[in-house]
Amino acid sequence: MAGRLRTLAGSFRGRIVLGYALIVLLLAGVWAWSLYEPLTQAALDQQRSHLESIAHVSAIALSETSASPAAEIRSLVAGTGLRATVVAADGTVLADSAQDPATMANHATRPEIAAALRGAVGTDTRVSSTQGVAQMYVAVPSTLDGARVAVRVSEPLATINAIADNGRRTGLLLLLGALAIAVYAGLRLSALAAEPVLRLRDAAESMAAGDLHTPIPSGPGELGELATSLETLRDTMRGTITELEGGQATLHAVLDGLQDAVFVFEGDRVALANRAAGALFRVPAAGWRGTVLADVMFPASLAATVRSNLACETTNTAEVGPDPEGRYYRVTAVHLSPLDGSPRTLVVVADVTEVRRLDAVRRDFVANASHELKTPTSAIQLLAEAAGHAAEDGDTAQAMEFVGQIDEEADRLRRLVVDLLDLSRLERPPGAGGVTDMRLAIANALAAHRSAAAAADLQITLDTTAAANDDVYTTADATDVAIALDNLLANAIAYTERGSVTVRLSADRDTVTVAVSDTGMGIPAEHLPRVFERFYRVDAARTRVTGGTGLGLSLVRNAAERSRGSVEISSQVGIGTTVTVHLPRAH
Repeated sequence: MAGRLRTLAGSFRGRIVLGYALIVLLLAGVWAWSLYEPLTQAALDQQRSHLESIAHVSAIALSETSASPAAEIRSLVAGTGLRATVVAADGTVLADSAQDPATMANHATRPEIAAALRGAVGTDTRVSSTQGVAQMYVAVPSTLDGARVAVRVSEPLATINAIADNGRRTGLLLLLGALAIAVYAGLRLSALAAEPVLRLRDAAESMAAGDLHTPIPSGPGELGELATSLETLRDTMRGTITELEGGQATLHAVLDGLQDAVFVFEGDRVALANRAAGALFRVPAAGWRGTVLADVMFPASLAATVRSNLACETTNTAEVGPDPEGRYYRVTAVHLSPLDGSPRTLVVVADVTEVRRLDAVRRDFVANASHELKTPTSAIQLLAEAAGHAAEDGDTAQAMEFVGQIDEEADRLRRLVVDLLDLSRLERPPGAGGVTDMRLAIANALAAHRSAAAAADLQITLDTTAAANDDVYTTADATDVAIALDNLLANAIAYTERGSVTVRLSADRDTVTVAVSDTGMGIPAEHLPRVFERFYRVDAARTRVTGGTGLGLSLVRNAAERSRGSVEISSQVGIGTTVTVHLPRAH
C-alpha cells in the first residue's frame, strides 16, 4: 500500500491532485477558522449594532412619550427577549423591563452607562449582577422630562452564541458540500488535465520500447508543441535507426564475406564474431556473444597471443604456429574506442597454413627446378670439355660418343624447359569459350606416341565403347587437353616394360572421362598421395633412366583443375596403374 501511494504521489496526476488538495485544504482551513472566532465576533458585532439600533429607537420613543418609563420600555422590548433599562444621571435605575428598579444598585459606575451619560454610545459585556448570566450591554444617551438619562438595552450572550452556532453549523455543512464538490471536481479536472500528458507518456514509452510507428496524440497549447516535438523525434529516430540497421547489415555482410575470422572483444568477452569464425573454430554452445576468452576453443598459443593483445593501444600483428595440428595463424589486433568504460579490441585471425604450405612448395619448386636445370647443363658442360679433349687427342670416335651424350642431355634440358613452360601456362587463368573434341585430341595424342610404344614393343589401344555413336566435347582448352594426354601416355609407355597401354573414353550428361591404363610396374600405395606433386619421383633412378622430368602428373593435375575438372590415380605394384581424368562436358 505504501509503495502504491508513493507511486501515485510521484505520478503527474498525483502531483496535480496533491497540489489541488493542498489549495482546497488551505481554503477549507481558512473557511473553518472563519466559522469560529471571526464568525463569533461578527455575530457579536451584528448584535451589538442591533442592540444599538433598538436602544436609539427606545431613547427617541422615551423622550417623546407621556407614558411612564417602565411601561414604555416594556412595550418596546416585549416579545424580543431583550432587556431595557433607564438610568438617571446620578446612576439611579428609573425603570427596567425585567427587574424591579428598587432592588437594583446604582449604575453610575457601569461602563456603558457612564459613556451614555457623557453623551456617547457605551457598550460592555459582563455577567449581570441581578440575573447572574453573561449579557451584552449597549447604552445610548436620551432625555426624560428634560433631564439627561441613559437608555440601555441588553441581550444574553447565550442567545448571541446560539446565533453564531447556527451560522457555524450552516457554514460547516456548506464547507462539507464544497469539499465534496471540490474533491469530485479536482479528480475530474486532474484526470482531464493528466489525460493528454499520460497519452504522450504512453507514446514516449512505446518509442522507448522500440515502436517507432506509434501515433503521437495531439494536445492543447504547449502539449501540442510537445506532441509535434515528439513526432519530429520519432521520425528522426526512425530514420537514424534505419540508417544504422542498414549500416549494421552491410557491416555483417562484409564481415561474413571475409575468409578470416573476425572477433570484437569487450574486455575479455566476445561481443561480435563473423561467419568465418564459426568455420575456423568451434562455436560455443551458448553462441559467441558474451563468451569469455578462456572458454573460446582457441589453441593455447593462439589464445595467449590474443590475450596479450586485448589491452593493446596500437595495432599489432603476430604469427602463431604451428599448433599440434600443424596449423599457422596470423593475428591482427586493433584497439577500438572504449564503450561504457570497457576497452574494445578488434581481433582478426587468419589461417595462413595454406600460405605457409604454398611458400614451402614454391621454395621446393625453385630448389628442385634449379637442381633439375643444373644437372643437364653441368653434364653438357663436362661432356663438351671431354669431347674437346678427345678431339685434340685425335680420338674421333670418343669425341662423337661425347657429342651424342651432349645431344641426349640437351634433349632432356629441352623437355624440362618445355614442361616448366607448360606448368607456368597451366597456372594462369583459362580463357573463355574453349571447346575440344576429345576423340580428335586422343587420336592426335595416340598418333604422336605410337612410335615410342612400338619401340618399347607395347600395344597401345583406344576403347570408346562407352561413348559409341556420340559426340564427346569438353569445355577444356585444346592445348590443356593435349598436355594432359601427352604426359599420361608418356608416363604409361615409360613405366611399362611389357604388355599394353589402353585409353578409355566415356561420358555422361555432364562429365567426360578419359582413363589411361598400363600394365607396368605399378606404384606403391604409400607414394600415391604425393605423385601429383611437382618433381616428386617414386624411383629417382628409374626416372633418370626414362628421361622423366618429375612434372608429368603435376601437369596433368593442373590441366584438369584449370578446366574445373579433376584427376585420380589407382595402382597395384606388379599389375599396373590407371590415371583417370574427369573434364566438364560441352553441350
